[in-house]
Amino acid sequence: MADDIAQGRLRPGERLPTHRELAWHLKLSVSTVSKAYALAARRHLIEGEVGRGSFVTARPSDISRLEPNRAQSDLIDLTFNCPVQLPAQETSLSSALRDIAASERLPLLMPYHRDWIGMPEHRQVASAWLAGRGVSANPDDVVIVNGGQQAVSVILSALIEPGETVAAEELTDPGIKFLAANRHLTLKGLPIDADGLIPEAFAAACRSTPLRALICCPNHQSPTLAVMPIERRKAIADIAVEHDVIVIEDDVYGGFIETALPSIATFAPEHSYYVTSLSKIVCPGLRIGFIAAPPGHARDLIPGLGATTWMASSLSAEIAYRWIEDGTADRLAQVQRDELRKRQALAARILVGQSFRSLPSGLHLWLDLPETWRAESFVAQIRTHGVAVTPAEAFVVGHGPSRHAIRVSLGGATPSRTELQKGLEILADLLRGRPAASYVVL
Repeated sequence: MADDIAQGRLRPGERLPTHRELAWHLKLSVSTVSKAYALAARRHLIEGEVGRGSFVTARPSDISRLEPNRAQSDLIDLTFNCPVQLPAQETSLSSALRDIAASERLPLLMPYHRDWIGMPEHRQVASAWLAGRGVSANPDDVVIVNGGQQAVSVILSALIEPGETVAAEELTDPGIKFLAANRHLTLKGLPIDADGLIPEAFAAACRSTPLRALICCPNHQSPTLAVMPIERRKAIADIAVEHDVIVIEDDVYGGFIETALPSIATFAPEHSYYVTSLSKIVCPGLRIGFIAAPPGHARDLIPGLGATTWMASSLSAEIAYRWIEDGTADRLAQVQRDELRKRQALAARILVGQSFRSLPSGLHLWLDLPETWRAESFVAQIRTHGVAVTPAEAFVVGHGPSRHAIRVSLGGATPSRTELQKGLEILADLLRGRPAASYVVL
């Protein structure tokens, strides 16, 4: 079994035969097969679900969903959710690098050994940026990291033990699934609706499962674009406090919403780790992010920093420091939102009549396919037309049913609006058609 998984003959998520079926096929006793399955589970090769069977674990090495499409150079990529690269970013970055090179602060950025959680002045301005996102954090409780993905990785590495259970929305970002698999955590998907995570489902999971943490995206949820109402945020916070569950509030998409709503951390500051990043909204090449830890707990994350990339890049942190102080970060965020508004308007015009969810300056669309289509066949067929989109299956936690929907990125994976328009027109044409017959049952 281990060899077949390593060689790719058994794929991540593939369902395995029952113990009795495999015993009959291999002419072994059921108890022998059951022991083999138990050993494979202890080695995190497979995972079981009561009433559903055993499945090959999603391995950390299965990173195809995390990478932009590079194999086909002429492919119009509507899968990768990255911001648009714009001239204003290049101009600002060039200016910042020149200013730093000529600055008296340059020697301060050079030491190999420095404060694990970030230089005090960098944490001070990070605190100000967080305040603009509706998060009140003392600079001593802020941790500077290399982007949002590292932030979540640091928290999981420092606070969650392998084998413990972490909850997330039943449709969640592939990056979260990757981190959970990499840490050998049990990721439990919780039901969602149009407003995001359902509090009653979270409460029920807390009562039935020893949950250690919840990873939740209350703003611009990926892929559904849900924006959680304030009352629901408070309900989630109250449940977390009642059951002593850590909340990892992933708000890397929050900057795409003009007006910040109160964070979950606002209602449960002692239980919440708030995560955000400048990479999505300010400048894609600026890999810098912030964690707002519960009061007095920032240095609890040092083991997680040591297990990942140690301290954040002081040069990137210095650029962020300058841009937040002089208003460049706010200006670049507005430029990004303005560009995405134009792309959203373009998509709305081309996809008129289709059922999809969007936000005014959102980074993607969440599109329900017509009844004639299944997500897998649609994704395969549109790729033959030179366009890549992401099926709902990529976001499903566990082995639950997947809706027939696709995420359509409108961001920087398609550098120009002309290329985006071409891809959306191909998408619209295929949605109006019917799937080609792929097999015949006799």
